[in-house]
Amino acid sequence: MKPWLIFDFDGTVANSIEKIRDLINELAPRYGFAQISPEKFAAMRDLPLTRAVRVTHLPFYKLGSAIAVILSEYRKIIPDLEPCAGIVPVLNEINGMGVSLALMSSNRTDNLEAWLKHNNIGCFDWVEGTGGILKKHDNILSQIRKHRMDADNVLYVGDEARDIKAARKSKVRIVSVAWGLHSAGHLQSLKPDFLVHEPHELVAIARDLMVSPNT
Repeated sequence: MKPWLIFDFDGTVANSIEKIRDLINELAPRYGFAQISPEKFAAMRDLPLTRAVRVTHLPFYKLGSAIAVILSEYRKIIPDLEPCAGIVPVLNEINGMGVSLALMSSNRTDNLEAWLKHNNIGCFDWVEGTGGILKKHDNILSQIRKHRMDADNVLYVGDEARDIKAARKSKVRIVSVAWGLHSAGHLQSLKPDFLVHEPHELVAIARDLMVSPNT
């Protein structure tokens, strides 16, 4: 069976991290927490959620409500997101090599498809919105079953620590990208199968997959 690369959306294919920070800052007065400067965000980007919340001084009892509002507002600005720098030509090149590509996200499928159409990206074999941010490994396994994929020939591509953990629970290999939410150092400390700093590095990984898919 030919290999698959399943891509995360936010921070991996779409340049959404700064937009999310902007949304958080817009909501700061409403929820009574401190705004996050670019410097502060860089310092706290690798923190676990509970520690990051303490840095902003957001009361924990408001956390659930704040996350729900941020996600709701974020989905409205998905059409305005730019692709991550350099990712589109790399996706097209990998697809042209015969590697199958998929896109999976907690965003709605119709929003993802509209974004892809707006940016003239047509290289994904399937696009799936999972409708939730929890239990990512269950979502990965569900899509592998749904699309009749061989897990040994699947690589998940994401920008967060939880992507590494989800891939391991799903028993698929993980490619961590250093241009998203979590820093290269933090990702490397979790020992992903691959760590790439620039999109063009994905091409060599895809080429090796075509030579020996499940090694």
